[in-house]
Amino acid sequence: MMVAVVTVVALMALLGWIDARCLADLARTPDADLRYFTRNTWALIIVMSFPIGPMLYLLYARDPRRYS
Repeated sequence: MMVAVVTVVALMALLGWIDARCLADLARTPDADLRYFTRNTWALIIVMSFPIGPMLYLLYARDPRRYS
C-alpha cells in the first residue's frame, strides 16, 4: 500500500514538473516565435491535455529557427 502511494506521489510530482517547465518556456518564448496558436491557447493545451499537450507544445509551438 505504501509503495503505491509513494509511486503516485512521485508520478504526480513529475507531471507537475513537466507542465511547469513547458509553461516557463512558453512565458520566455517571444510571440513572434510561436506558431499555430496564441500564448493563452498554448497554455490551455499544456495544462488541460496532459501528457499530449506538453509534447505538442515542444514539437509544434516553437519556430524551428529558434534552434539555429
